[in-house]
Amino acid sequence: MQQGAGEDGAVRPGEAPGAADDGAGRPLPRPPSGTVGLRDFGAAARTALLDLQRRFGMESWLLARRRGEEYVVIATAEDDDPFGARVGLVRRWDETFCARMLDGSAPMVAPVVDDVPAYARMRAVTGLDPDSYLTVPVEGPDGELLGALCAAGREPRGTELADALPAVRLQAGLLGLLLAYEVRLEREVRRAERAEAAAATDALTGAASRRAWDAALAAEDARGRRHGTSAGVLVVDLDALKAVNDGEGHDAGDALLRRAAEVAREMVGPGDLLARLGGDEFGVLLVETARDDVERRARALREALAEHGVEASVGAGAREGAGDLHAAWRSADARMFAEKALRRSAAPVRSPSLPRPRPPAVAAPVAPLSGVDALLDLVRAQLGMEAAFVSRLEGERVVYRHVSSDDPAILRAGDSEPFDGTYCRRVAAREVDEVVPDTAVHPVAARILAGRDDSVRAYVGVPLHRGDGSFYGSLCTLSRTPRRELRARDAEVLRSLGPVLVGLLQEEERVADSRARVVADLDALEALGGPGTALQGVVHLASGRVVGAEALARFPAPGSAPGPWFSRAERAGEAERLDLLCLRSALGHAERVSGHLSVNASPRTVVSPAFGHLLEDVRGTGRLDGLAVEITEHEPVDDYGALAAALAPLRERGLAVAVDDAGAGFASMRHVVQLAPDVVKIDMSIVRDVHRSCGGSAMAAALVGFARRTGAYTVAEGVETTDELDHLVGLGVDMAQGHLLARPAPAPTWEPVATL
Repeated sequence: MQQGAGEDGAVRPGEAPGAADDGAGRPLPRPPSGTVGLRDFGAAARTALLDLQRRFGMESWLLARRRGEEYVVIATAEDDDPFGARVGLVRRWDETFCARMLDGSAPMVAPVVDDVPAYARMRAVTGLDPDSYLTVPVEGPDGELLGALCAAGREPRGTELADALPAVRLQAGLLGLLLAYEVRLEREVRRAERAEAAAATDALTGAASRRAWDAALAAEDARGRRHGTSAGVLVVDLDALKAVNDGEGHDAGDALLRRAAEVAREMVGPGDLLARLGGDEFGVLLVETARDDVERRARALREALAEHGVEASVGAGAREGAGDLHAAWRSADARMFAEKALRRSAAPVRSPSLPRPRPPAVAAPVAPLSGVDALLDLVRAQLGMEAAFVSRLEGERVVYRHVSSDDPAILRAGDSEPFDGTYCRRVAAREVDEVVPDTAVHPVAARILAGRDDSVRAYVGVPLHRGDGSFYGSLCTLSRTPRRELRARDAEVLRSLGPVLVGLLQEEERVADSRARVVADLDALEALGGPGTALQGVVHLASGRVVGAEALARFPAPGSAPGPWFSRAERAGEAERLDLLCLRSALGHAERVSGHLSVNASPRTVVSPAFGHLLEDVRGTGRLDGLAVEITEHEPVDDYGALAAALAPLRERGLAVAVDDAGAGFASMRHVVQLAPDVVKIDMSIVRDVHRSCGGSAMAAALVGFARRTGAYTVAEGVETTDELDHLVGLGVDMAQGHLLARPAPAPTWEPVATL
C-alpha cells in the first residue's frame, strides 16, 4: 500500500476495490486513491500518529477503540510508549482520560493537566501522570463513535497545543473513515467465511461443525486484535436429551436436537455463527456484540427455547480485556454448568417431547456469580456432595481458603496441613483418579485417608492453575456416603469452573495485598504527622482582597499528587481515614487565615462521628465561624437526610457549607439544592474559556442566579486568564481562586496576597 502525509500532514490511505455500504444501503465514502488491504489499517494509523508526533511533540500518541465498556489500544506511535500504552492494551472505558472528554467534564486540550480537575483526578484512577494531554473523538462517516485519538506529554505545554487541534481532528476524521471502511470490508470477508463454513455442517441439525467453530473463533480473535471489535459466546446444553433418548428412542432425541437448532438459528444474526459442538451442546458466536448485548441475547435464546418446549441451560461469555474468545467460551461453559446445577436442584427434568401445555417464558435463573463461596455452593448443588473447598499451596502446606459445607466439622476455612500427604497432591501429580465414587473400593484413596478422615467415602477433585500455568491449589468436593453415580464428566464440571474460580481468588488476593499496602502507607503517613497543607487564597472580586483560603493536601513523596492517594484509599476502604488525616493537618493552620478557611471532605466523612469530634474546638472558642467545609460533587450521596442531620449542629455553631466542583459531578443541580449551601464553587471545567463557551457561560450564570436567590456566595475555581476573570465579573460571581489571582503556597509560609 502506498501512503504518506500530505501538505496538511493528513494520512492519505488508499482506495479499496469494490463497494461497501454503511449498513443501511448507503455507500461508504471511499478513502483517497491507492489500494487498501485488510491488514493495512495498523500501518496507516501508525503513520498518522508518527506524523503528529513529529509536528507537535508529545511523547505518547495512540489510537484507541471503544469496545462496549472497554477501551482498547489499536495503534501507537512508538513501541516503547513512555506511559505504557501498547497495541492490545485494555482498560475500562470509564477509567480513561478520553471518557472525561467525551462526557463533557474535560476539554479536548489540556496544556497543563493540573488545571483540569477531571483530568487531574484520572491520574489516581489510571496510575498515569501526564503533565499535558490532548484527545479528540474518532468517528465513522455516519457519526458513530469509534474511539479516540490521544496524546500525552511529560511537560506542561502552552497555547501551541490548542493550535494543533485542527490538524489532529483532521487526522482523527481520516482514520475514522478508514477504520469504518475496513470494518465493513471485514464483514464482507466474514460473510464469505460463513458461506464456506456452510459446506462443513452438522448433517443432523444443519448447524456448523466443530471444525468450522474453531476456525471462526480464530478468525474473530484476529479481527479483534486488529480493530478492537467486541464479540461473545453462548453455550447451550439441552437438559433432557439423554432422558428422551432412553425413554422414547433416538428418533425423538434427534427431533429435539433439530428443534433446538431451528430455534437458535432464528436468534442468530447474519454475521453470527451457530455450531453443534457435540452431543447435546451448541455454541453461538456473536460478532460485534458488547457484553450487555451478549447477556441479553442469552436471555432471549433461553426464553425462545422454553417457548418451543426445549429445556436448556445457557451460559454467556464476552471477550474480557486482553483475553481471547476461547476464554469467553470457557466462561460461558462454566456459567452454563452453574445454571444446570440450579435447574437440577429445583425440579426433576421432564421429557420435552411429552404432550403438555406450552410453558411460560423463563427468565434468567441465575444471577452473575458473585464470588468464590457462591461458586462452591453451585458445585455442591451440581454434584450433590456434602462439602466443596478450594485450597492454595503456600510453601510446604496446603491452606483451605474457602469451604462450603453444612457441617463445619468436616473442614473449616483457614485450616491447613502439610501438602505432601494430601489427596489433592496425588491428584495434581496425576497419581490417582480425579473421581472416586467409593473410597472403600479404591485402594489408593483408602490408604491416603486411613488414619486421617476415614469418614470420606466419595471424592471429586481437580488441580487449579494460574493463567501462567503455575500450580495454584485444588478444587475438591467430598461426601461421607458413597456416590456411585459419579462419572468422569463430574470432574469436567470442576475443571470448567477452574479458570473462573482462580480469577476470583487472585482478585481477592490482589485486593487484600493492595489494602495491606495502603494501610501500611497510611500508618507511615500518620507517623509523620499526616500530609502537608498548602493554602490558596480566595479573592473577593469587587474589592480585590484575599478574604480566605482553601486548604490543599500535599503528600511527602516527590511528585505524589493527592489523587492517587485518595483513589487507593477508596479502593481499600480507608478513604475516611485519609480524609480525616488531611482535615487534621489542614485545621492545624486555621489561625493563619484571618478570613474563612475552606477544608475538603467527602459526604461519607461528614456523616461520621469522627468529623464532628475533629471540629470540636478548632478556634478555641467552641465556635466554628470562619470555617467552611467543601463537600465534593464527585461522590454520590446515598442519604441527603443523614448528611443534613450531621451538618445541622455544626452549622448552628457557625460552620459554612460549600458545594465543591458544582456542575461537574454526580448529582449536579440536585446536589446543590439538597445541601442548601452557603457557598457554591463553580467547577474549573465550566470556568475554563467561559468567555468563549455559551454552555459554560449559561451554567455559570445559572449557578450565580441560584446563589443570589438562596443567599449563598459563588466562588469560581481555576481562573487562569484575564478574559475568564472579566467574564465572571460580568456574570456577577462573588469570589474566585486560581493561578491568575494567587498560587498555592505551603501553609507555614503563606501570605494573603492577591495579584488582582
